[in-house]
Amino acid sequence: MNLSIRNTGAVEKLSLLRADADYPAAIAVVNNPLVQLKEIRHSFLHEKELNFFDTLKLNKVQHSYLLGRYAAKMALSAFMNDVIITDARIESGIFQQPVLYLAEAGNVQLSISHTTEMGIAVVFPEGHPMGVDVEAINAEQIDTIKGIITSSEKHKLHLIDTDASKSLTILWTIKEALSKVLKTGLMTPFHLYEIDQIECKGEIVVCSFINFPQYQSISWISKGHAWSVVLPKKSILDTSVIARLCL
Repeated sequence: MNLSIRNTGAVEKLSLLRADADYPAAIAVVNNPLVQLKEIRHSFLHEKELNFFDTLKLNKVQHSYLLGRYAAKMALSAFMNDVIITDARIESGIFQQPVLYLAEAGNVQLSISHTTEMGIAVVFPEGHPMGVDVEAINAEQIDTIKGIITSSEKHKLHLIDTDASKSLTILWTIKEALSKVLKTGLMTPFHLYEIDQIECKGEIVVCSFINFPQYQSISWISKGHAWSVVLPKKSILDTSVIARLCL
């Protein structure tokens, strides 16, 4: 692993505590400028990823791609010891989910999300599914988001945040992250991902789901973005890790 990669982003190892076992994971958040990521891309992209990157023409598309891959490779380097991250290749599955190809990775999986400014990725064992999402808080998108919430959720928005733009964007990321865990993408009606209970722990918002009670979401606002991680409900994640990473 190129040590400069670890020094230019925020990455945390996770210990997911359950009654029967502890599961390792790693999460990374990045917001490096495009010029810097292009400069160091050979230090973290696989040869096939480099070739794909060369087909991207728009700066915004290039930046989003590099942010997602950079976050993923950082998380992978924290998750696995002595991994050569340029040997790791990430491609899209049939539902556009990211798929990791690395001989020594075994059953390691990952979830990636990015905007044109920020990237987040989580790497985890297949036996402990997780999903992440990040969205910029943008007033112009609020009407679109309102179309995917239920009447019950509408009455709960103030419990997430008193700012409607923030609460709606968090709700969107929660549903996106759950859809990634379930590998359904945007092909399933979002009302099926309806949230149930909402609990605020300082700057962290924890939610459960009506139709998927086996999962929980952990969400927060940082750097003009809404962020969410979805994981099994009975897994205990130290939220101070999230606080160090993003707040």
